[in-house]
Amino acid sequence: MSKLTLKAFNYHPDFNNESLIEKATGIIRGIKLKTIVGFENFGFHELALNFGQFNLNEITDFAERIIKQNTKNIIIFTDSRTRDNINAAMDFVYFYDLLGANKIKYEIINCDESYTNWFDKYEFFKKTYCFENTSFVFTKLNTFTDSFVEFIKVFLNYMQLKNGYYRTLERCFIIGKQCLEDQLNFIETVEDNRLISPNILDERFSFFSEINLLLMHINGININNVLEGYTSASIDFTSEDIKNNLAFQYGYINSVLKYEKKQNILIGGNQSLNKLLLIQAKLSNENIQKHNNLTNTMCFPEDIYTYAPYTIGMNHRFFASYITFHQEKTDFRITPELNENDGIPAFKQNRLSEANKLITDGVLTTLSHIANIPLCQIILNNNSEGVLGAYVCFIYWSQIYESYLNKSNPFAV
Repeated sequence: MSKLTLKAFNYHPDFNNESLIEKATGIIRGIKLKTIVGFENFGFHELALNFGQFNLNEITDFAERIIKQNTKNIIIFTDSRTRDNINAAMDFVYFYDLLGANKIKYEIINCDESYTNWFDKYEFFKKTYCFENTSFVFTKLNTFTDSFVEFIKVFLNYMQLKNGYYRTLERCFIIGKQCLEDQLNFIETVEDNRLISPNILDERFSFFSEINLLLMHINGININNVLEGYTSASIDFTSEDIKNNLAFQYGYINSVLKYEKKQNILIGGNQSLNKLLLIQAKLSNENIQKHNNLTNTMCFPEDIYTYAPYTIGMNHRFFASYITFHQEKTDFRITPELNENDGIPAFKQNRLSEANKLITDGVLTTLSHIANIPLCQIILNNNSEGVLGAYVCFIYWSQIYESYLNKSNPFAV
């Protein structure tokens, strides 16, 4: 069963068109035969497909080495992309996490931020964190800047002076490509505290990198299901049958409308989608020079009062994608019926999911029939790990097809 569906409003391409089928077949065969420009960057796909039991055991064993240090907090030295990946995964699956207070906390020192932010966090950690419950992870899919490396040295020097040289190193873990390990050779951790990523992994398509899988696993996400979701979805999304290849269809629609409209708006029907949509928007905006179209994100109904006048009044300038859940793993009652009556339902919509469905129908009707905006609705079955993997697959492959349809390299920024 498909984990997502795609519906188009006010723009309906003919995917039975022979010319379009021929164009799609040429792109997909070029990818499979490794003759298309940028073929060397498809390592992210090969890694996800071939992530076997040995690799899962490696992630599990590495996680156990971190946890056995009595770790309750992990300070992660990394970049914005890694931060965005883990935040998107955690929000998608565990936005309403009743056990969140009992899980290991992640604190990120972002190398892309200003050095004043680094030292603000440094001072904060010095005052608030217990060394006996804290581990340190250094991770990135390329090297850090020299200034950030110097900051790491200052940070570790303080920890080692206060808590002991080797005791601090026991709590240090390096995850990244060989170039990062070489750059951080002054952190003399044991070999078991190092996890090296393949050099073929493109950092823009890095959701299934070792660090993201590791951090998902530590906080309870079933990474095997995430990978299976990607693998099963990729069968359809790399198929030459474009009538059933939703990623190609969405990529084609975007490739056409981005030349006709000034903006593309990704609208999330749930706050748990916000950070995943930011990743999708960032991928699109990194190729903005190829289509001169800006991708923005918003969340309905939270942002309706802010953006509704704009969406109605400026409908000629943009097209939209509306991403919603068919159902969620966690639902809520709006009113306690047992306090209102003797158990006989008195409220037509007494669950949050039922209210959300009414909101979704209203937004769709307004955008598609009143504002007449070209609109794609992407319906995700639920917020499970498998659907997360499938939607990441959809995001990556639709972006790849869109770029190739525009005769550009999806991996060149």
